[in-house]
Amino acid sequence: MAIDQSPKGVGEWAMNLRQEKLSKLHFFCHHLHGTTAVTIAKAATTDASPTLFGLLDTRDDPVTVGPERSSERLGYAQGISAAASLQEISSFDPFTFVFTNEEFNGSTLAVMGSCPLSSRSCEAAVLGGSGVFRLARGVATTKVYYLNFTTGAASVEIDIVLLHY
Repeated sequence: MAIDQSPKGVGEWAMNLRQEKLSKLHFFCHHLHGTTAVTIAKAATTDASPTLFGLLDTRDDPVTVGPERSSERLGYAQGISAAASLQEISSFDPFTFVFTNEEFNGSTLAVMGSCPLSSRSCEAAVLGGSGVFRLARGVATTKVYYLNFTTGAASVEIDIVLLHY
């Protein structure tokens, strides 16, 4: 296989890459099981597992500027959450932040990580991005802001530091 390194083989967007940028984002994500997240699969042994191992949810959680669900909407966190640990209640979360606000409309950030419920704070990798966040890489730090097991509601405070073009 030959690799064409001439500009004519490179997409127009790649030719417009300039200085890499550092961005810091701060927002909140709101989860409500049964509304913005639903169970799509579970193993036959999930109900007997103390860690819910084998449970798989899909989600479309609102992302807002502030901690209230009613604060200005920035977009959505869309993806899946899997109970993937036999040792502790932990969530493996590959998802995409889809931005719909005016400033970042149509841009995305792909994030993946695992977080034990016993941790107040976790880190996840920013694996990529599109639009304003093209070719992003970085880290997302999450911190539980609100959690209610009875209602299945949670709000998570998120800080992201990323490099992008």
